[in-house]
Amino acid sequence: MAVGKEKCLEILKANLLVLLTLVGAAVGFILGVVVRNTNPTDSTLMWVGILGEIYLNMLKMMIVPLIVASVITGEIAKTEVKALNSVPLETEDIFADLLRNIFPDNLISATFRKTITSYDTEKYKANVTINGTIVEVIKTMVTGKNLSIANSTNILGILIASAVFGIATASTKEIGQPFFKFFYAATEIILVILGKLIWFTPIGVASLIGKTIGGTKNLEDDFSRLGLYIATQMIGYLLFMIVAVPITYFILMRMNPFRFLFTVIHAFVIVFATSSTAIAIPESIRQLEGPNKLDRRVTRFVIPLCAAIGRCGSCIYISISCLFVMQITDQEVDAASVILVIILTTFSSLAIPSVTGASLITVIILLTALNIPPEAAALLYSFEWFLDRMRSITNYSVQVTCVVFTQRMCLSSLKNGNKDDKTLDVLNEKENGIQIAEMVDDEKCLSEETFNQRL
Repeated sequence: MAVGKEKCLEILKANLLVLLTLVGAAVGFILGVVVRNTNPTDSTLMWVGILGEIYLNMLKMMIVPLIVASVITGEIAKTEVKALNSVPLETEDIFADLLRNIFPDNLISATFRKTITSYDTEKYKANVTINGTIVEVIKTMVTGKNLSIANSTNILGILIASAVFGIATASTKEIGQPFFKFFYAATEIILVILGKLIWFTPIGVASLIGKTIGGTKNLEDDFSRLGLYIATQMIGYLLFMIVAVPITYFILMRMNPFRFLFTVIHAFVIVFATSSTAIAIPESIRQLEGPNKLDRRVTRFVIPLCAAIGRCGSCIYISISCLFVMQITDQEVDAASVILVIILTTFSSLAIPSVTGASLITVIILLTALNIPPEAAALLYSFEWFLDRMRSITNYSVQVTCVVFTQRMCLSSLKNGNKDDKTLDVLNEKENGIQIAEMVDDEKCLSEETFNQRL
């Protein structure tokens, strides 16, 4: 009995943070329902969510320095974006902005802002026919384009720049060692801080979920109107997370995929609470390098990269949403339309920023490209808070599994790298030994010269 009790306490202690976070999520749902029934004001919702905002700010404060330091020493977010446009971005401008941000002109400014195309617009009146009736409406016309700045961290640009510094540091051998040691120490210090901050997760999760549920109106009506649409989305996410990802993991790794996914369950909870995979970067590094014992050179490069461009769940959401809107607007949905939606979704997903609701913005952009009024997507907003979280954890399931696959594919290179490191250490030891021997010889010579002088 004593052994069994000790084992239970050991398991409880090892998973205490996960259990507390799940309790926090449950408390958040209950709090949200209670607050919603009181018809809360904006001020009430602000105070319900204030602890969650503080928690997010603490984590976001550490994300950029962690990415920079960990990628440089590896050697291989979520922020609000200010709305600059009253009309959706065109597809070509999305990709142009993506390329511009991959290569930032200023690394300091890239930590808090990114480049985005803005439009000069003019409003004009136009007559349109709605249900056989001519109605005068106000439309917006683009008259010019400009490059503007959005208050958002340029994660992808920082990642690429840090990778370049990391490769250059590795190639300089001994000369780059002080630079390497500085960022290595910075990484470890940041991880220690994050290890303490992560214990505030249960409180932050409860606050964030409580505010989200509390601010949702007509919850039951939204479920009934969008029931089939939501069910389709959920089936897509679950098939991907429970079938596609585990099968792929088992084929490549020959190991139990669910045991691996359980080791990062706490990171999944963080992603669900914050609807951002970038926020979970510190916890992902901690779990993958700790219980899973993955190589830090892989985790500290691949995790930020996947967080920046891994969007499988978003692709599911965008494609289903576009087809749903096409159906409710009586658009013809044939094979050609489906293929076109898939192609546009695939390429547009590369430019989805790491902000809440970004995928819904991409849906509006694609609807515009398909000549479908973007106003038709207004119905999707009502349940965006829930689907945003589901597609985020779907994205994360692929991202975290990709890290394991990368290590498996690069195993031989990593072993060679370890051999090179050991060889370098041996050479350094030999070199130090030679220097010590030379110093001893010099002292011997000095002693002989002094002795002769005394004679």
